[in-house]
Amino acid sequence: MTRLELLDIDDIPESYHHLFTDDYLGDRHIFRVWAHNPELLEATLEYLNTLYDQLTPRTKELVILTVARARGARYEWHQHVDIARDKGVTTDEMRAIGGGDFSVFDNAEFVLVQYAEAVAAGTVTNQIHDALAHAYSPAEIVAVGLLVDFYVGLCNYVASVDLPFEGGEFVGWTPDDETIETRFA
Repeated sequence: MTRLELLDIDDIPESYHHLFTDDYLGDRHIFRVWAHNPELLEATLEYLNTLYDQLTPRTKELVILTVARARGARYEWHQHVDIARDKGVTTDEMRAIGGGDFSVFDNAEFVLVQYAEAVAAGTVTNQIHDALAHAYSPAEIVAVGLLVDFYVGLCNYVASVDLPFEGGEFVGWTPDDETIETRFA
């Protein structure tokens, strides 16, 4: 049970109703809790959209899943399994991230998920940073770091308000195709 009520569109000022008509928001519990402060919700969504535009959708999802797993953030992992799949992340790749074995990724993505994990843990070394710099531009490195930072904070926030999952039971850290298929059928 969440510690803050999940608001409906009728619970927020009409000037912010546009935030809940976009398919992007849908009925995610995180947005329904953030709606207690619609001004911050709107500003956060603008920031995230700008940040997301700096990376490919697949790269973004690999980073988010890695942070969720590194932080043990079940809600974020659960939310992003379906999103990541829609952005080209395979079930095997999700299993790899969930199990901490990044060997399924090519060199650029291998170092990306290592870097995301290290940033989330506060353990970035020169070696990890330099490896990332061989595969990604400085602008992308800034975007990856800020995305990790945002999701580390979000994972902590979600835990603080104890958000329930949407879409059934937790899919697990190493989901299988059947779990994913039946969850969203």
